[in-house]
Amino acid sequence: MQRFFYTILLSFFFLTLSGQIIKGKGKKGGVRRVNFPNDKVENPRTNKDSIKIKIRKLPATDYKIFTIKNDTASVDTTLTIRDYYRFNPLYKDDFTYLTFQNIGQPVMPLIFDVTTDDIRPGFVADTKLTDYWKHSQTPFFKTPTPYSDLSFINGIKQGQVVNSIFATNITSQLNVAAGYRGLSSLGFYQRSIAESDRFFVNLNYTSKNKRYKLKTYYFIYNKTNEENGGIKNVSQFEQSGKDFIDRGRIEVNLIDAQNQLKNHRFFVGQSYGILKNKFLLVDRIAYRYNLYQFTEDHPDNIFGSSQVTDKINDSLYLKSFENFSGLQFKIKQFKLESGICFLYQFYNFKAAKILNAQSYPKFLEYNDLSLDNQLHVKHGKLTVNGQLQVGFTKNIAGYYLNTGASYSLPMDFVLSARLKSISKRPDFKFILYQSDYDKFNWYHPEFKNELTQKLQAGLSHKKFGKLSVNQIIVNNYTYFARDSLPRQSTSGVKYTALKYQNDYRYKHWGISGDILFQKVLGGNQILSLPSYIVRGSLFYSHYYFQHNLYVQGGLTAKYFEAFYAKAYNPVLADFVVQNYQKIGGYPIVDFFVNFKIKRFKLYFKLQHINALLKQDHPDYYVAPLQPYRDFNVRFGVRWIFFN
Repeated sequence: MQRFFYTILLSFFFLTLSGQIIKGKGKKGGVRRVNFPNDKVENPRTNKDSIKIKIRKLPATDYKIFTIKNDTASVDTTLTIRDYYRFNPLYKDDFTYLTFQNIGQPVMPLIFDVTTDDIRPGFVADTKLTDYWKHSQTPFFKTPTPYSDLSFINGIKQGQVVNSIFATNITSQLNVAAGYRGLSSLGFYQRSIAESDRFFVNLNYTSKNKRYKLKTYYFIYNKTNEENGGIKNVSQFEQSGKDFIDRGRIEVNLIDAQNQLKNHRFFVGQSYGILKNKFLLVDRIAYRYNLYQFTEDHPDNIFGSSQVTDKINDSLYLKSFENFSGLQFKIKQFKLESGICFLYQFYNFKAAKILNAQSYPKFLEYNDLSLDNQLHVKHGKLTVNGQLQVGFTKNIAGYYLNTGASYSLPMDFVLSARLKSISKRPDFKFILYQSDYDKFNWYHPEFKNELTQKLQAGLSHKKFGKLSVNQIIVNNYTYFARDSLPRQSTSGVKYTALKYQNDYRYKHWGISGDILFQKVLGGNQILSLPSYIVRGSLFYSHYYFQHNLYVQGGLTAKYFEAFYAKAYNPVLADFVVQNYQKIGGYPIVDFFVNFKIKRFKLYFKLQHINALLKQDHPDYYVAPLQPYRDFNVRFGVRWIFFN
């Protein structure tokens, strides 16, 4: 894997040299840099030296990042309180999440949300996707010069998270990029090592006449976790005193178990313009391979009886092939796309099985068709976008509707609204599952489509903050019950939430606040959440050394109401409902100091400092039998290069 990664980077390096530099005879036989005609230049500056190299500085706004949905954003080199919130191993704001004691382990959601973005049913082991990129999240780049983004975050006890991205323009029409993210962390407790790798390479090409466009990428994701099943004796943690201050001495339930998830994805998207580029012939192909495996050297009675006496080896995979062909009409700020999508799915286990007179098939194989549509309209201050998929074959019979609008109001207010309406089959993990443990075997072809309705509205202002409200209703909600078996609720789930966030600055001082109120109006027995989550930061920031050094430092506190958080099942690598232990009701206080020099950022944090006050009698958990992280020192760096 590493050889392949370095080979790709070296290839990009030599291509960059050939595309960006022309060797020739200047006035004194030096090297001359070539800028493309469309390059935008801000504050050009010429530095003269012995070899006469001409350097032109370009603003960060010229370096664009976008996804397959073309939601373009500029590279951000600023250091704000929101940037600090996002700098963690998840690389996103963790306000509505609670992490396990080691990075790379599961993340406990503190809210309820609809994360699906198409009509396809999901796979298994959702908790292993914390640092996974969906198809809609894979980044593409358009850069006038080579761009590099490097970051490092220290691990828990031992280890690190390293993330690197390199992008460049071979020509003004062709951009290529590659990136690698590696995680390895030891953790405080026995059998909690986490490792993951994420690699991508992609290409973005547009012909000179703008008629032909190509986007393609290859994506690899691997994650391996040692699983300890939680602590065996809670008194060793809660009444430990100084005897078990070394968490590695605490006994755990599993000593030889681990699970692994692998994902490979290949995508090619092409379009060709006809009739003066008002119509585009569109074709997109995607291939996905997913593998999940749980292994244990010896069966453990906490999971019940097993069919083997030596080694547990649960292995399953999902292969899928997707081909969309359609027509896109585009004129000015109006775009409409429609076409037919063919979807092949093959969900497979080791062998067909008969257990207790119950027969379980070896695989599920589906060939399906759907009608896919997309719409984007922008008129003045109004922007409307939507996506509609309609499955008209048996296995994916249903629909996926996602439509939203935003409108710029007077006085810089922005009003937005979004509606998601989904009817789709439950994930494969609920329909069919096989394991060497007797308990984890089921087949439920009778499960009905989950019917989901989500309505979201928001009002934002640069000065007065952001206010949003969510309403979610799910009928035929499918979940894992307390016995770790799949269930489908007949009464469904009703959920509503109100969230407000704002940042206030006065001279060098700042206050940042987030507050969320939520209520489960129906289905309280299967969906338990805290009624409120609050986070606040008090910080100071200032420039030093003639504006060359920017310093930001302060305190952050987060608190949420105690609730029956879901329990974690390592065999399924998923959460299950429980009603015997509440978690939460404790504050999490962090002290941080961050530095920025040009495009170099250094982050330093003392995490959960109030845990020092509870060393003798800790009572903080993230899930039943899973303690939350003790006080620890976190630091990291991020450095962006524009060559």
